[in-house]
Amino acid sequence: MSEGRGRLSSVRGKGSLPVRAVAELLEPETLQLLKNECGGLQTLLKNNHQVFRVEAGRVHIRDWRDRNPRRAAGRRKPVAPGAVKTRPCWFHTHHPQGCPLQAQLCAYAHGTHDLRPSTRPLKKMKNTLC
Repeated sequence: MSEGRGRLSSVRGKGSLPVRAVAELLEPETLQLLKNECGGLQTLLKNNHQVFRVEAGRVHIRDWRDRNPRRAAGRRKPVAPGAVKTRPCWFHTHHPQGCPLQAQLCAYAHGTHDLRPSTRPLKKMKNTLC
């Protein structure tokens, strides 16, 4: 696993991995479960677009410091004021180097003290994996 961690550590520094290399880090049973639940690894990564960006068969960790969004600004819906700080920040919670943004600049909560109740209606969850 140390080799895998070494490869992944470069991702924060604007690196990327081919989807195949990411798949090789997972057990075959996990890949099959992902395929059965939501269509596979690439679908899971795209569904978690807040964390990952998949382009040309390569997986990038999304860097929210980038001010050049890949999509046209007109196509993106504005963030509703009631949606800010209503969910925990994935980077703050899970990434070894934490969130690249300061807490006041991140749209997600950096700890329970930062978490606010949502004013948006709840969505129905299709499944828990994807």
